[in-house]
Amino acid sequence: MIHEHHATRLHWDLRLERDGALASWAIPKGLPRAPKENHLAVAVEDHPLEYLDFEAEIPAGQYGAGTISIWDSGTYETLKWEPRKVEVALHGQHESARYALFPIDKDEQPKNWMIHRMDPPADPTREPMPSKIAPMLARSGEIPHDDDRWGYEIKWDGVRALAYSQPGELRLESRSLKDITDSYPELFRLGDALGSHSVVLDGEIVAFDEEGRPSFAALQGRMHTPTRAQARRQAKDTPVTYVIFDVLWMDGHSLMGQPYEARRDLLEAMGLNGPHWQTPEHTVGGGAALLAASAEQGLEGVVAKRLDSPYRPGSRSGEWVKVKSFERQELVVGGWMPGKGKRRETVGALLLGVHEPGGVLRYAGRVGSGFDERELERLSALLGPLAREDSPFTTGETPPREAVFCEPRLVVEVEFAHWTKAGSLRHPVYVGLRDDKDAGDVVREDPARPTVEGRELKLTNLDKVLYPKTGFTKGDLIDFYREIAPVLLAHLQGRALTVTRWPDGVEGKSFFQKHAPAHRPEWVRTATIASREKPIDYTLADDLPTLVWLANLAALELHVPLALADSIERPTALVFDLDPGPPATAIECCRVALQLHGMFEGLGLQSFVKTSGSKGLQVYVPLNHPDVTFEHTKPFAKAVAELLEQEQPDLVVSRMTKAKREGKVLIDWSQNDRRKTTVCVYSLRAGERPTVSTPLEWVEVREALEEGDPARLVFEAGDVLRRVAERGDLFAPVLSLVQGVPG
Repeated sequence: MIHEHHATRLHWDLRLERDGALASWAIPKGLPRAPKENHLAVAVEDHPLEYLDFEAEIPAGQYGAGTISIWDSGTYETLKWEPRKVEVALHGQHESARYALFPIDKDEQPKNWMIHRMDPPADPTREPMPSKIAPMLARSGEIPHDDDRWGYEIKWDGVRALAYSQPGELRLESRSLKDITDSYPELFRLGDALGSHSVVLDGEIVAFDEEGRPSFAALQGRMHTPTRAQARRQAKDTPVTYVIFDVLWMDGHSLMGQPYEARRDLLEAMGLNGPHWQTPEHTVGGGAALLAASAEQGLEGVVAKRLDSPYRPGSRSGEWVKVKSFERQELVVGGWMPGKGKRRETVGALLLGVHEPGGVLRYAGRVGSGFDERELERLSALLGPLAREDSPFTTGETPPREAVFCEPRLVVEVEFAHWTKAGSLRHPVYVGLRDDKDAGDVVREDPARPTVEGRELKLTNLDKVLYPKTGFTKGDLIDFYREIAPVLLAHLQGRALTVTRWPDGVEGKSFFQKHAPAHRPEWVRTATIASREKPIDYTLADDLPTLVWLANLAALELHVPLALADSIERPTALVFDLDPGPPATAIECCRVALQLHGMFEGLGLQSFVKTSGSKGLQVYVPLNHPDVTFEHTKPFAKAVAELLEQEQPDLVVSRMTKAKREGKVLIDWSQNDRRKTTVCVYSLRAGERPTVSTPLEWVEVREALEEGDPARLVFEAGDVLRRVAERGDLFAPVLSLVQGVPG
């Protein structure tokens, strides 16, 4: 029998019936889950057999005070029982495995033993708990248009913390991955509430004021506690609460790939509500009402989270949006104004700034209210050693003549009315010091003017709906291309880009654009390529800022040639565009794609397949060979298409004549031309829904053909982000695999 014993410290008591009593060991971390784990087992006195069904709340002051309950029970076999070695096979409801106990003391009656699992792991797929996870971050913005696809939580005015809990131990890490466990001793019992589970949680450590509202000012003293003993004293005067809003990993398995909605359901089922921790409810939809209620109660705002969003460690994703009831901003301290009157010996006001593209520090004004005397003394002590002669501000308005400058290392948070046209804060009030934030990361938080890889962009009409059937907005478009960029950019790199723009959405008018816009930012790269009439300056979308800029122009579709701009006669791949003529569908395209795949395998060539994002499929044969030109690829592609047409005239057509395409699949071989483009992998398409040209595995093509369901080959923006998170870039070999064209 195994007791779970919530005493001074949580532990598990292993009790084995022997010689009319219960031989007992206290195991602080519970039974080991795998053979490579050995846990401490402390031998305690034998207990009477009555303990076999004992459960109770033992009063304080008595031996073993706390809650004791039966965690597991059953029978066991004795494999070996010697004074210094015990081996047993447990047959319980939770545990059914062989365990060995051996002492690590040399005493005749050893107290400290180790327990070892002799059998393979109970869960062979179990993975070790990650040592560090960078928390997912939110972008500033407004309540999303497609309100019912989002969950909403209160934005808590505290410090971010991830909790790593295993039986017998709890570790807390800040947003900057610093260990902050010792600063909050009252949270240690959270591990007891989790029992035998191993879990990684995400949440915020919050101090509440007398009226039950979060108070960052009250939290300040707890954030800067130098010793564990002082933290214990302060916990009595200013207790904190760990507000939990996500679960990232549990019992050997990551949950980060699961949608937010599923993670929240699991978290709420865990029932984590205790004296110093809570799991507040979230709402689905109704974001505007919750924001209004938050403002009425003086709270900071809300965080909107897409219900289908995975957890993206370290990413500031548009799938999480923070919407503030009032303006708040983190700023870098670049100096101070000497105090006057009562403040003569301390700081009168802090001089603040934000980083701009290129890393320069822009002066954003000063804050002189919101301090108490204790905080002013603390700031003075921190700023004194950082003093310097010259100003760290290199742009913006000129700081006051009496200013004392300092190294820009400290970060503070302020509330303010708004930004002025000159880029200064209007009516700022000091909230607190943010030593959990790095000064180099501080930029102006303006959803309409984000800084992307050092480039400031002006984004407009983020709430404009581009796909009316789904509510997908221009903000969603920008977010998708920003999130998919790590895999998409490699496929755009060095290629003359043609875009299709839909400024009024997919139900409005569109236009095809080859020429790079004259009003483009100066840092957008272009390539000049000759055409039949006059040279064309094409956009090169080689970096994230250019991609975001294009998305802001409502460039939904991205089309690229098969050749690089600096080698326009040399295609890097062959392409076969499979277009079904009604009533044929993508299923007929699957049949043709698999035939092409088999043909190329017979020729010793690898091929890759993707959806067009519309109705058909596209099969690519990577080349990346310096000697291959369109003079080789176009005739070869034409011959392949005509061969399949001859073999299966009822299924395949190789010419575009509409009268011949009904119910057949056109193999468009003519795309293998320096003047043609194909839709880029991971590009959105302008249909009723935000579908994406998506790489597939060949097994998916076979399964779709077997089931006869074309819906299996339709993927929207969120689906593709999840696929990439799980499978990586299935189309990556198209960029690097070197193959030749059969002679």
